[in-house]
Amino acid sequence: MSGTDFDLVVQGGRCVLAGIGCREVDLGIAGERIAAVAQDLSGATAAERIDARGLTVLPGAIDAHYHLGIYRGLAEDAESETLSSLAGGVTSVLSYFRTGDHYLHRTGPYSEILPEVLAAVAGHARTDYGFHLAPMDSVHLGEIPQLIERHGVGSFKYYMFYKGLDLSGVRPAHAETMSETYDLGHLFEILEQVAAAAQRGSALRLSVSIHAEQPELIRVFMQRVRAHPTLRGLHAYSEARPPLTERLAIGEAGVLAAATRCPVNLLHLSSAEALDAAVELRRSRPQLDVRLETTLHHLALSMRPTTISAAR
Repeated sequence: MSGTDFDLVVQGGRCVLAGIGCREVDLGIAGERIAAVAQDLSGATAAERIDARGLTVLPGAIDAHYHLGIYRGLAEDAESETLSSLAGGVTSVLSYFRTGDHYLHRTGPYSEILPEVLAAVAGHARTDYGFHLAPMDSVHLGEIPQLIERHGVGSFKYYMFYKGLDLSGVRPAHAETMSETYDLGHLFEILEQVAAAAQRGSALRLSVSIHAEQPELIRVFMQRVRAHPTLRGLHAYSEARPPLTERLAIGEAGVLAAATRCPVNLLHLSSAEALDAAVELRRSRPQLDVRLETTLHHLALSMRPTTISAAR
């Protein structure tokens, strides 16, 4: 470092240290990493110093549930969204990506598409970043080992609500996924592939992230909402996806995860029923690596479920 000990020294702050708590210490940063935590680094040479006396110094947060490039180009989204994240103290993001409708609006092997994604984001993100990838078809299934070994992808995603569901009321689900077959059999094969890769050994925690909604039930509730004379807006959206659909999907995913012994992440749990189902899965399958996630809006917003009964 051209004769300097550190690129940056943060001095005198009240630092939050993992497993320890808060301590008034100095931090030495080298190569964008914390290289030293010490009582006093005033004697060290540094390219830059920050006086943090009277301030709390927190580690940068990691936002592991992110979506870049759904409604805007990847480059534009990366620029604005990661800047917003950085303002909130997030220094690393992991964004979901899939082929099909949205994102790049096409399908194909990730060996061709992932380099395009990485090139589009390069130079535009203000944070560190990575990607979870969704294997949407049989070609992607075969690419899983390569994506892990060559690109360091550790998390793969399956969207349960796409299984045969007409989301728009106009076109079938395969128009969204651009997949030949996207069902529980496809999920089972993803879980098999990822579990096999994990058993071969990896420095990464390899897992499958599950968007848990049961599509056949959603179809029924969507039809009832469309036929209801007064339901509109967010109330209608909530009634079309009651907690029952989430709870049942967690049960389905849990059976397949247990059969394959694949680590899974149950994403954005949005109801007490879903949380109960997820906790029960962990309790009944203690040997299975199951991690639970919710998101801030599910903690801050509420809607009392009033499941719509069929007309009599």
